[in-house]
Amino acid sequence: MPTGLFKTPDQSAQVNYDGVSIPIPRSTYERTATSPFRQTALEDEYKAAQEKLRMPEALKAIHPSG
Repeated sequence: MPTGLFKTPDQSAQVNYDGVSIPIPRSTYERTATSPFRQTALEDEYKAAQEKLRMPEALKAIHPSG
């Protein structure tokens, strides 16, 4: 079952399907995904959140002592 990552301006969705990130049409997403399309983050929001998650790792690399 695909897990939604983000929706794109062309109304498709990028999903994680068994560990692989793939684009699928909105109609397919709505039939098979675990969350409603309207609740899926926009691509820019998703990428900003991913960057925030990576930020602590980058800081540890610069300042290993914390």
